[in-house]
Parts: sequence; structure tokens; C-alpha cells
Amino acid sequence: MRMEKIVLEKVCWKVKATTAFQFLQLYYHSLIQETLPFERRNSLNFERLEAQLKACHCRIIFSKAKPSVLALSIIGLEIQAQKCAELTERVGCLQKHSKINGRDLTFWQELVSKCLTEYSSNKCSKPNVQKLKWIVSGRTARQLKHSYYRITHLPTILETVP
Repeated sequence: MRMEKIVLEKVCWKVKATTAFQFLQLYYHSLIQETLPFERRNSLNFERLEAQLKACHCRIIFSKAKPSVLALSIIGLEIQAQKCAELTERVGCLQKHSKINGRDLTFWQELVSKCLTEYSSNKCSKPNVQKLKWIVSGRTARQLKHSYYRITHLPTILETVP
């Protein structure tokens, strides 16, 4: 792995994984720009789709989903909710083009639907601050305390205005 890192640094590769957010943008723009007429383009709200994706990312189970499947699941559910019949066929085309299995899409759509239902319910409210405190053993606390004092503090670099 060290050699791989050295090679990547030498050849200046910028290797990044494609995220569900990037697929969401890609699918959204492909659906909206190519399918819907100008006056109907506000029927799907990208900010709402993004918020739904963020809600899903709060659950560990969605880390196992392929980004393309998760993005298409969210868009597919939103299209069903908005009753945009003209986009339903286009989602099928995106599914085929992205080589997404129908069973996988259905499985993740069910999980997304369940997650969003729970997220919008009263069950999902402001967390109890008391429960969010770190509890560590005395031994761990002593180790953390000593490691804090080993940190060398660097001097502040003054900024000059050109």
C-alpha cells in the first residue's frame, strides 16, 4: 500500500470514489434536462432529494448500498410520491444503463422508504443531550490526559496582506 501511495503521488493521480450524491446529481440532471418540459422542471426538487440522501446516510445500513442504487432508489421513490408518470419510464432506462438489478433496486427502495418514514415521524426528534456524553474508564481518561500534554503546540503563522 505504501508503494501504491508513492506511485500515485509521483504520477499525480487524483483517485476519488463516486458517491451517491454525485449519482444523485447525474440522475437528477439527466431526468430533468432531457425529459421534462421547462414549465414542469420544478416538480422534482433537488434540495429535497439531497436531504433524503443525508437522512439515509445517518443509518449504517446504507453504507452497504452501492451509490448508484441508493441514488436511483431515492429518485424513484420521489417520482412515485410526486406521481410523475413521464419520468417513471426514464428511471427504468437509467436502471438499465447503470446495470442495476431490479431486485436490488426494490430492496433498497423499501429500506429508503422505511428510513424516510421513520425520519419524518415524531419518533425521530431532537436527541437527549444527556445520552450524548462520552463515558470512558479512568484508565482511558488518564491515557488521554497524558497524550494531550505530549502534543507540541506550533506557533501561529502571521498572515501578511499583499
